[in-house]
Amino acid sequence: MSDSHSLAQILIRSVIRAFHTTQEVLAIEALVQHSCLRDDELAYLMKMNTKDLHRLCASLRDARFLTVHTRPEVIEGKTRPVNRTYYYIDYQQTVDAIKWRVYKTDKDMQGIAKPQDESKEYSCPRCKSQWTQLEVLDSVSIEGFLCLRCEAVLERSQEQEQPGHQQLSRMNNQFKFMTDMLQQIDKGLVPECSFDKAIAVARPIVREAMHEVLASVPVEDAGGMGKPSAVKGLANTGPKTMQVTISDGNEEAELIESRKRKERFLRENALPSWITDSSVPAPAATAAPPVVSFEMRDADGGDGGRAGKRVKVEGEMSFKMEEDEEDDLEFEDVV
Repeated sequence: MSDSHSLAQILIRSVIRAFHTTQEVLAIEALVQHSCLRDDELAYLMKMNTKDLHRLCASLRDARFLTVHTRPEVIEGKTRPVNRTYYYIDYQQTVDAIKWRVYKTDKDMQGIAKPQDESKEYSCPRCKSQWTQLEVLDSVSIEGFLCLRCEAVLERSQEQEQPGHQQLSRMNNQFKFMTDMLQQIDKGLVPECSFDKAIAVARPIVREAMHEVLASVPVEDAGGMGKPSAVKGLANTGPKTMQVTISDGNEEAELIESRKRKERFLRENALPSWITDSSVPAPAATAAPPVVSFEMRDADGGDGGRAGKRVKVEGEMSFKMEEDEEDDLEFEDVV
């Protein structure tokens, strides 16, 4: 183990102890000792259930103190793979996160310590007025700067530390252990840490007999994509039959034969005429409407000496009455 890696471990353990809770400290200590742990193994060491452990590690992941990795595994005696969650520390990422937090906190504190107004550096012992050095530059004597109000010799006021400066000094004293170790780490190179490297040097967990769990093996990657090579319920989904067609190169004859098969298929599956044809004849567009005419006569066939009326019936159900020259009908008295 390199010196930079050892210093990175000491830095992470010191920072987590200074600014985080006891449970978070225990989780990081377990990962430093075991390099890589599965979620149920870490929960067993911390005497917690898995749900609470996931919530705890989520906050540490957001703070970049640990890294989460998930991979499919097959438990002994089962065929369906399940996703298992692992935790490990990426020391490069965690050291960079600590650097950023120290830098951000320092900038925030400097903003608080920045004075709003220029301080008064000189005070008058006679009239108690205060002046800045820029104001009294043109009022000077052999003894020193003179007061602009009473011309007395000014005294340099004692510098008083502002509250913002006090907080900045206190922060620098508290962060000194981090800044010193960060400078030492920057002199070397922190080795890269991935999941494969972390789990390769992981220290196994020794469980009690009553807390033993079934062993699980990782699923082999299919094509390096991280997907399981076989999943239950997806077997034998290919085609059941296979048809092989051998062509002699005469593509035109094949196209003609294919067209004949399609036409024969359409004829065989054509609908009967009583479905496709309508039973209501369509009216002729140019046919003239029929005209019917008849005369009104008496029962004996004569007109009884009266002029007959002829009625013409046209095709649009309109009636036209044609009368003779006599408009009025004459009736004889019956004795």
